[in-house]
Amino acid sequence: MTAPTNPSELFSPFLPSTYNIPEEDDRLDTFLVDNLSIFSDVINDKTIGTFVQSAQNFNGEKWYYANPRVTRNGYQVIVHFPSLPNATTVVLDSDSTPPYPILDVQPEFVITDLYGTASLPPTSTGAGDGDFIKYNNRGDPRIFFDMSDTQITITTTVDLSSYSGFIIIKYLRNGL
Repeated sequence: MTAPTNPSELFSPFLPSTYNIPEEDDRLDTFLVDNLSIFSDVINDKTIGTFVQSAQNFNGEKWYYANPRVTRNGYQVIVHFPSLPNATTVVLDSDSTPPYPILDVQPEFVITDLYGTASLPPTSTGAGDGDFIKYNNRGDPRIFFDMSDTQITITTTVDLSSYSGFIIIKYLRNGL
């Protein structure tokens, strides 16, 4: 198996388990250069993770539970809001902007982590006026969200219209 260089491609395992290292000097140099670049691509992109809005991305997790013979792959996706709603409710579904980020929710689909962030960076006039919020689906009272298999409902209780935010969704599907 050749390790993929595209972080959105399926990878299992991260790297091949064995290598045949050539003994000839001219082939050894090429082998080392090629394989070290593959290692860095796989380790950097896949261990740290890649987040893309409205696209299913492998996050490198493999889950074995209930039936250890079934491989469940971990995925992650983000929803980005350039500005959050002001004391209103926003519903994300297949027709909204941004759209509901996960396609093809099936019975084996399982959420493993679900959280959000909101940021108000400091202004140029001085430090100390930035605000950074991390919230779970019912965490911070200023903003919360509910998620089902077809929509996400975001509600704010104060004026967060200058904030930008993310909802990060990590989930499992049965292995391919």
